[in-house]
Amino acid sequence: MRGTSVGPPRSPHLRLHEKALADVGGPTGLPQRVKLRNRCRGAMDSQEILALALHLANQSEVPADTTINVPARDVRKVLFGIDVDAADLLFAKEKGYDLVIAHHPTGGSAVLGLPEVFAKHASILTSHGVPKEAADAAVREMQEEREPRVHAENYDHLPSMARMIGIGLMCIHNPCDEIGRRLMDEALRAQLPEKPRVRDAVAVLESMPEFRSALTHIVVRMGTTDHPLGKWAVHHGAGTNGGVPVARAAFDHGIDTVFYIHIDAGALRRLWEAYGREGPRNLVVTGHVASDSIGINVLVRELRARGLRVDTYSGIVDV
Repeated sequence: MRGTSVGPPRSPHLRLHEKALADVGGPTGLPQRVKLRNRCRGAMDSQEILALALHLANQSEVPADTTINVPARDVRKVLFGIDVDAADLLFAKEKGYDLVIAHHPTGGSAVLGLPEVFAKHASILTSHGVPKEAADAAVREMQEEREPRVHAENYDHLPSMARMIGIGLMCIHNPCDEIGRRLMDEALRAQLPEKPRVRDAVAVLESMPEFRSALTHIVVRMGTTDHPLGKWAVHHGAGTNGGVPVARAAFDHGIDTVFYIHIDAGALRRLWEAYGREGPRNLVVTGHVASDSIGINVLVRELRARGLRVDTYSGIVDV
């Protein structure tokens, strides 16, 4: 497990992450209360950590899949993982952590509100020329499929354990994903050659440190690496992958290549049936934990820069 208050050595591959911080003002753009308190004390509370995440993501409101389940004050030592369970909370308490941060929703409003975040797929689609009516229909189909499952969730299981153990718990999902989506998109726009092929896009993304260090690889699940990349869209930062509805809306309205971070086998088979396994449309799947780690690492570095000890585990590719 990595975890100290000192960030990793500088690398030229961090330039895109640093650009993301510059684009939103970096540490100096934080509210004065957050900035001054933590520069002096090396401690934050959970609300200030959430405010920092929103700031880095350039978001003015807390997304529905992100919440503070159990508030924590005077946080100096953080355990941060992609997924968190009850055993992790016990471990964190025993080892003296003040706060556990999960990436994926931990319960409460973050679990119940997840389908609301799917609407961000519509924003991505329309920004790439898909008609609003088609984009909204794709999101409705996703929400109708997922909402019954969300409604049945035991939403207080993990938060109740954190309350009984007496440890802070929060999840930061969409803000980190939005940072990651933006960095992936910017890397492709900055580094793709003229008339790129799918393999060129894969090579650009594989140059990012999280993808280089992960055990998984970027996979072209539909189409081929030799296909022209054409018009493309990165669908990340919208709750979960867009499955069939979002890919179909994209492919049917002029987008040649869709980037997902994961997709299940059933949805993939349906897309093969509709468009051909090696047909003219391309679906590139970048890998779940590596892709999630891109945005998480931006936040982790900022927390460490403010003097917090942040130990990462549970899938985070900490580079």
